[in-house]
Amino acid sequence: MRSLLKSFPALRDRRQPMFLVFAVTARCSARCSFCFYADRVATSDSDTELRLDEIRELSGRCGRIPYLLISGGEPVLREDLEELVSLFVENAGASFVTIPTNGLHPDRTVKLFSALVRRFPSVHFRAAFSIDYPDKRHDEARGAAGCLERLLEGADRIRTLRDSNSNLTMEVVSVYAPWNASGMSALRDWVRERIGPDNHELHALRPEWPALLAEGIDRDSLIAELGEFRRIGRRKESRPLSPFFRALNDTYHEVLGRVAAGRFCCTCRAGERIVTLDETGRVRLCELRSEVLGDLRDWGFDLTGLLHGSEARRIVREMQDSRCMCTWECAVSTNIVFSPRMYPCLAARVLRHALSRPGGMR
Repeated sequence: MRSLLKSFPALRDRRQPMFLVFAVTARCSARCSFCFYADRVATSDSDTELRLDEIRELSGRCGRIPYLLISGGEPVLREDLEELVSLFVENAGASFVTIPTNGLHPDRTVKLFSALVRRFPSVHFRAAFSIDYPDKRHDEARGAAGCLERLLEGADRIRTLRDSNSNLTMEVVSVYAPWNASGMSALRDWVRERIGPDNHELHALRPEWPALLAEGIDRDSLIAELGEFRRIGRRKESRPLSPFFRALNDTYHEVLGRVAAGRFCCTCRAGERIVTLDETGRVRLCELRSEVLGDLRDWGFDLTGLLHGSEARRIVREMQDSRCMCTWECAVSTNIVFSPRMYPCLAARVLRHALSRPGGMR
């Protein structure tokens, strides 16, 4: 929490990101039929990835970034992932770190989180497993035989690690798509009974920009399912500021319904408060749009300088002037946090979760 408090002065600079989504590699052991990063995965080349010495330079020049989401590709395929994450904790004050995995590499996953939770007891880590079906259809969707079996092995071991380390949360993330929408109830029950995560999140299939929802997804059905996941997909968790994060998740579900209906709710803070970085060092506006704000290798790994540059500011201004909106969960949640008009609703929900939590807010 001390590291998080040190990040508060950065709130004055609207171009200081608080949330970094870093795709550390495009390499992946799965071939998901619905992957939005599929083109990059198909042409992945480890020689083009940012090296650890480059990431050390970046982490020392990016300002304080409390929330780090490691992405890919399959992140654990990077042999140096522990050191990569450590650089952002030590140099950029990362206090909350989420690392998703397809589950195909249980030994690597368990080794990584075992090392991180013990090395940084004041940082909260989230291990997020991706599950779309409770049976062999999962392997078919992921294009990897044995995926679910190995995922279950890893989840069992991460659950044991979680139970002995209060700074680790285990998540399950499922994609809501036309082909699995009718099986959400069975999937929720299976995940709850077989895996027992702290949270089971539902993310809508990524649409082609500028569509708000992927073709074939019914908005009302999606919102109803999100409500069910929120109602029964949570257990008591040890994450610091848990009432805030769960209140934010509640508010996100409400805002998502409006956005999916084409109603503008919040100014988008992509390229300011939330930034996406690919494995080659390109800083992009967001995961949906194609605009590149700049290449860190051209900027001496000075992320702050790049974001304050004229080209990045022009792209962000044009995006905001167009009242851009989307259903990407990371961007929508960030927009809520930095939208004062959302604060009364958010504060009321934080209070409700804090009072309903044993021992109140930590």
